[in-house]
Amino acid sequence: MLKKINRLMIIPARGGSKRIKNKNIKLFKSKPIIYYPIKEIIKSKLFKTIHVSTDSKKVFNVINRIKKNITFFRPKKLATDRAPLFNVYKKIVNFYTLKNELYDEIWFLTPCSPLIRSKDLIKAAKIFEKQKNNSLLSVSKYSPPIEWAFKIKKNTLIPNNNKNQKIMSQFLEDHYFDTGNFGIFSSDVFYKNKKITFCPYILPKSKAVDIDDIDDWNLALKLSN
Repeated sequence: MLKKINRLMIIPARGGSKRIKNKNIKLFKSKPIIYYPIKEIIKSKLFKTIHVSTDSKKVFNVINRIKKNITFFRPKKLATDRAPLFNVYKKIVNFYTLKNELYDEIWFLTPCSPLIRSKDLIKAAKIFEKQKNNSLLSVSKYSPPIEWAFKIKKNTLIPNNNKNQKIMSQFLEDHYFDTGNFGIFSSDVFYKNKKITFCPYILPKSKAVDIDDIDDWNLALKLSN
């Protein structure tokens, strides 16, 4: 059984998207893609508060058709390509702090995460409860090994490291990448400015899709079947 604690879930859903227009509310199968993470968040029953952060009236209107009163507008300066998401989270935590609403854990889940299920969130909560790091991040294992990577120069493949190319995969360490799907911060990250140390929540390749372009979108569609 999980401890009964106050959790805030933030879904960062700005309106601007250059590679896929209106990506965060584009229809995925029959519903706006942001519908799926919201549905799973609610299904998990983990969160005292769900908050969608957006700068877009279109996103705002779509969210309000899915679930009322879980979104408010993000300042324009925090809605650019270069604005760090952590600054968005800080702004939201500060907003609730001023309302005297404090949280034990602050989570984020990106809107283009249609493959994440409530059981992933519950499992992540259990892992986070038992470890010493003050944050958690969804990751997945690189395949093939990053030691076998190439660069392309003047249409020629050049190994990053010639020696590593000759090592068999079973003798190489596993490496992991941030899937861009979800994470957790304990309260001391925001309220006490503690240094962030992450533990992993390892996603299988079948769920580790960060949708940036149309190829990612089509892959997620295939994996969701």
